[in-house]
Amino acid sequence: MIVDIKGILKRSKMGKSIQNIICLAIICISVIAMIVLGAGYLKGHNSSDEASSEVSIAAMKDKEDKVVVSVNTETIQDGLQNMGVLITQEYYFTQVEKYTKEMKLFTFIPSSSEMMYSYDGAVMAGIDFEKIQIEKNDDKKSITVKIPHSGIQAVTIDKDTFQIYSEKDSLWNPIKLEDYNMSLSEFEAAAKEKALENGILDRSDEQAKKLVENFINNFPSLSEYDISYEWRNDDES
Repeated sequence: MIVDIKGILKRSKMGKSIQNIICLAIICISVIAMIVLGAGYLKGHNSSDEASSEVSIAAMKDKEDKVVVSVNTETIQDGLQNMGVLITQEYYFTQVEKYTKEMKLFTFIPSSSEMMYSYDGAVMAGIDFEKIQIEKNDDKKSITVKIPHSGIQAVTIDKDTFQIYSEKDSLWNPIKLEDYNMSLSEFEAAAKEKALENGILDRSDEQAKKLVENFINNFPSLSEYDISYEWRNDDES
């Protein structure tokens, strides 16, 4: 029996070549499959991230839309109260007066002393900012500021400007220091009355309201509120 060794070797080599080709084809197909699957996964992951981001953004927008702005009026009221009593209007004047002091000697002899004089002074009006009240309604987005009316805070007489133009002093009824002090009290009362007649309190109210408005307008958080101003009655607590 003659064995064809060359044929066997040739067939063996061909079989190995076919096996190598098949293995290479399987590897290529596996690599392509892995690439396709990987691309699909990345695309799906990115889509999921985008969808998640859109959901997060939408949730954030909804949350922002639902934010309720609330204003702490205590901070505003504390700022106003720290101003204390504020002079908002001053009335300056020069007053010419005549002071007469009369009496009777032995109940029937008249005796009088008099003097003509002038002086400068000032009447100051303002409000007590500690009495300002602030009421807030978050549902209606409204704030009501209640301001007390102005009052006369001080009357000053400049004694250095006091001038006497004429003086008639009775021997039996001279003008004394206590008479002069009583005159100063009368000066102040007269000056206050004149300032009231000239509308000092109305001008003081107007100026005080402007100051309060300017102070409150410095708070940006109040821009969404409807702010109204009212005058408090003296009997309100």
